[in-house]
Amino acid sequence: GIVNCFPTLVMALVMAFSPSFSNHELTPMTIWFISIIVIFAIIFAVNSSIHSYLVVKYAKSDKLAKSVGFYYMSNAFGRLFGTIGSGILYTYVGQDAGPLAGTDGTTGLAACFLAGTVCSILAALITVKIDDNNEGLKCGS
Repeated sequence: GIVNCFPTLVMALVMAFSPSFSNHELTPMTIWFISIIVIFAIIFAVNSSIHSYLVVKYAKSDKLAKSVGFYYMSNAFGRLFGTIGSGILYTYVGQDAGPLAGTDGTTGLAACFLAGTVCSILAALITVKIDDNNEGLKCGS
C-alpha cells in the first residue's frame, strides 16, 4: 500500500535537496542509500508475501495455476517497463555534463525514486477500488 511510498519519497527528497548529494560526499550518500534500500526491502518482502497470499486466496480453485501465472506475468511486465522507464529517466533527467560525461546521475536517480513513489501512490489508489467482501486486504485480526 501507501507505506511503499515513504522510503522512495524520502530518498528522492534527500537526493534533490541534501548538500551531501549535491557535493557528492561519498560516506553520507552511501549511508542514505543503504538505509533506504534496507527499509524498502523489508517493506517489499512483507508486501510480496501478502500479494502472494491474496492471489491464492482469491483464485478459484479450478483456475489457481492460471491466476498465479497471471500474477507473475504481470509482475514481470511491470518490472520490464519499470526498468525501461527508470533507464530513460536516469539517462535524460538532469543537467548535461558534456558529450563524454552524460547527465547528472544524482538528479536522474532522484527522478527514478520520485517516479517509484508516484507509481506506488497510483497502485495504492487502485487498490482502494477493490471490492473486498471477504476482508482479505485487512491486516491483523
